[in-house]
Amino acid sequence: MENNLSLLVVSSVTGEQRRYSINRYLLYGVLFVLVMCFFVGAFGLYKYRENLELKKKYLLLDAEKEQLEVVVRNLKGIEEKQESVRELLGLEDIKINEDNE
Repeated sequence: MENNLSLLVVSSVTGEQRRYSINRYLLYGVLFVLVMCFFVGAFGLYKYRENLELKKKYLLLDAEKEQLEVVVRNLKGIEEKQESVRELLGLEDIKINEDNE
């Protein structure tokens, strides 16, 4: 009986008494499991929120990447048109932005 915790419940209406007893180590074990579940749940919530933030950042970076790809395609088109215009004008050998040194 040393390792047991007892709880005495007395009904206020009938005066009936009930005694409940539980092993102290079993109670400590249950409390330990509950505390561990709380901490694991808190860590899971933290990781879930971190994952949501990373997904948002990924979507933003993906949108920026698509915009950069559009710009690159436009620049390639401009360069192709520039080459064709230079050929029509006979300026193939002249370079733009030459350094005069």
